[in-house]
Amino acid sequence: MRRASKLVILILICGLFTSCWDAKQLEDLYLVYGIGVDLSEENPGKYLVTVAAPTVLPEAEAPKVEISAEGASLRNAQDNIQNKAARRITFNNTHLLIVGEEVAKRGLEQHTDSLLRDPEGRGTMKLMITEGRAVDLMELNPPASALVSLYLADLLKQSQETSTIPLTTLRSFNNALKTDGIEPVMPYLKYGNRPDEFLVNTIALFNSDRMIGKIEGVDSFLLIVLRGEVNDGFMSLPYPLGDADESPILTLRVISGKNKIKTEIRDAQLHIFHEVSLIAHISEYTAPMTVLDEKIIKEMENAANLHLEGLCKQLINRLQIQYVSDNIGYGRYVKANHKDFFDAENWNKQFSNANIQVKGNVQIKMIGTKQ
Repeated sequence: MRRASKLVILILICGLFTSCWDAKQLEDLYLVYGIGVDLSEENPGKYLVTVAAPTVLPEAEAPKVEISAEGASLRNAQDNIQNKAARRITFNNTHLLIVGEEVAKRGLEQHTDSLLRDPEGRGTMKLMITEGRAVDLMELNPPASALVSLYLADLLKQSQETSTIPLTTLRSFNNALKTDGIEPVMPYLKYGNRPDEFLVNTIALFNSDRMIGKIEGVDSFLLIVLRGEVNDGFMSLPYPLGDADESPILTLRVISGKNKIKTEIRDAQLHIFHEVSLIAHISEYTAPMTVLDEKIIKEMENAANLHLEGLCKQLINRLQIQYVSDNIGYGRYVKANHKDFFDAENWNKQFSNANIQVKGNVQIKMIGTKQ
């Protein structure tokens, strides 16, 4: 018994001296945190891929290294980048894929497929479209971070938490791409008044793997609400309802939300009933009157419902008529409830012809501290 105990202890001690056979020293690697993909300006049939990695050696002249190369595909360009690099490039720590708008319009499936097949690929990698070219964006030096890719990854996370944009990962984009009855969406970055000022309040709309348009501002928030992904956010409206320049402004902070979607087929016509329930607090009311009266709170809720229903209907009409693309995901419910009616190949056309009704159910739970 004593000999067996000694043998077990010896085995455990030996285990402390083992290591991975393929382990690499940090100073021998370029840890790629961001990847940018553009169309080549000189060779439009090829892609320009840029990678950015921090330098870890104290004697390095710059805090980061950027390497670009062209290729017929993402993988081909990555191999060409490796030929230019002094160290082995690894994608185990890649946080963000930045795609130039022209690449997004051409189609992303071949690039996302390549990343998903890579053993080092991360399904949690964030995806975004940028105004202009990705390589120009990756060359910027934001004040809060040495790498723009890390700064933007944090910016995307913050914007998703306030329901401004969806948080699109490599895995979630691929899931939407492969799922019948919903089209993908992705954050779209615009520049502010300065080259290093970024605006993240726009959503790129996709039909299959191609970007077909974008929405911004209040429409971005509404799309998040209709998709059932709202976490936080603000909704402003004139109250009493009327001219926004003359009426006081009521701003509600949306705390949470949920959706209830029902579908019916009547006389070969698809009807979709979408109830949007939002829990909200009063964040601002510019009129001097008190809001302690329950009757006034109820009138505010009714006004918020009318406002919400009208804006949602406008957005849905854009998706049905202008884009003919179900980026909300109604098709998933139709497929589940009406298998004989649902046509995966022509769903977007069925969606464009559907009768969709939105009903708001806003509940104000807190009114703030002003008496």
